[in-house]
Amino acid sequence: MKYNFDTPIDRKNTNCLKHDLLDHFFGKTDILPMWIADMDIAIPDFIIDAVKKRAEHPVYGYTAFSKNYFQNFIDWMYKRHGVVIEKEWICFSPGVVPALNMSVLTYTNKNDKIIIQPPVYPPFFSTIKDHDRVVVENNLQFCNGNFCMDFEDLESKIDEQTTMFILCNPHNPGGRCWKKEELEKLIHICHKNNITIISDEIHSDLIRNNHQHTSML
Repeated sequence: MKYNFDTPIDRKNTNCLKHDLLDHFFGKTDILPMWIADMDIAIPDFIIDAVKKRAEHPVYGYTAFSKNYFQNFIDWMYKRHGVVIEKEWICFSPGVVPALNMSVLTYTNKNDKIIIQPPVYPPFFSTIKDHDRVVVENNLQFCNGNFCMDFEDLESKIDEQTTMFILCNPHNPGGRCWKKEELEKLIHICHKNNITIISDEIHSDLIRNNHQHTSML
């Protein structure tokens, strides 16, 4: 199945965050909006067809999670990443950012310290600051043309107030698929210091050839 990725699609004046808020964010409109993970290519036909089919039903009421909803996720995680998931482990969230906020509120208290690894997805900062927690930056290092974790710096910044580590795995925007050995070392440090790890793995299906995603699970 082939798709045409070269046909221009005009998204201006459609309440498109990427295009219609350029002036708001950057004070100008004559620039290329490459600042957000949003691509100007058409959705595949089979997705459009599925949405149309559902829209043809005349009632848009409340919906429930079917058995297939859970089983499809369980099967995909095993097929794609070799991870065994139990249905009872799955909780619904409307998105990754709400899940991060809920996790911070659930597993930490005000004034707790939470570690992140800049450069990283901007909501990692706000999800901590907005709830009166303290951001601790364990900055990534550039090693042999790629990002790597600075474990020495990490351990030096942990104290009794440090209760959470928010990991981006694979890393956004660095693009790193963290290796199993790196994750095991991170787990060891956090376990030793009673630190809860939140692993954002939303990009786990966008992996280039010859690379492998390793889930924290």
